[in-house]
Amino acid sequence: MAGETVTCAKGNTYKQQSEHTLTDKKDVSEKTVPIESTKAIVIFVGGAGDKESYYFSGPFRNVLQARTSFDKRTSTLKDEGKYKSEWVGYNDVRGKKDIQKNVLALIPYKSCPVYIVGHSLGGWNGAHLTKIMSDWGYKIKMLITLDPVGEGALVWLGSDIYMDKPSPVAENWINVKATPSTPDDSDGVADFGEKWIIDCGPSINANVDANHYNANALFAKPISGAKSASDLLFESIMKEFS
Repeated sequence: MAGETVTCAKGNTYKQQSEHTLTDKKDVSEKTVPIESTKAIVIFVGGAGDKESYYFSGPFRNVLQARTSFDKRTSTLKDEGKYKSEWVGYNDVRGKKDIQKNVLALIPYKSCPVYIVGHSLGGWNGAHLTKIMSDWGYKIKMLITLDPVGEGALVWLGSDIYMDKPSPVAENWINVKATPSTPDDSDGVADFGEKWIIDCGPSINANVDANHYNANALFAKPISGAKSASDLLFESIMKEFS
């Protein structure tokens, strides 16, 4: 059987490949040991009224549209078990129990590359999530915040978000701010909740002509030359397979 020879702590050796058999001298039965194939997990974190109703408004599934379009780009990887994504609400990633249930349960091994895309209040809580997970030893490859909101005292009182300003921890951080030429009601709501004004920290900090609600446009419009946040996320994931 072809593969790399690995020496265990007790001196036993075996061949390592996508799937292999270990045979102990005292055990004639075959033992199949799977090697983790997942190379990327993307957590899409929605904002207020995204996944569930927010004060009788919604759900709007804004960030779900971004996830759906991105999953189409990565469909081959997904079919091969190398990539998976999840859609959660901003209130699904606040607190240890919720994070363990809704995020950590998806991750097959601790060094698996994790990517977080958060929109609105999901950008605020998602940024906190990167720090928490990093402190717990997880590998955050990229954080993408799409017009994050959370600095207002009123939104703290009325929403299940962290009250302190995030201190993101990720290998790369992309922030996209909605600066629409024609504002709509969603932009007024975001301004009322107080957008998180980010002056420094991201590797890319860009403005996009799109309304606050339109997570898919914020995700898919060019921000670095001809490349969008979606393009940069895809490139980062593909590097895991090179």
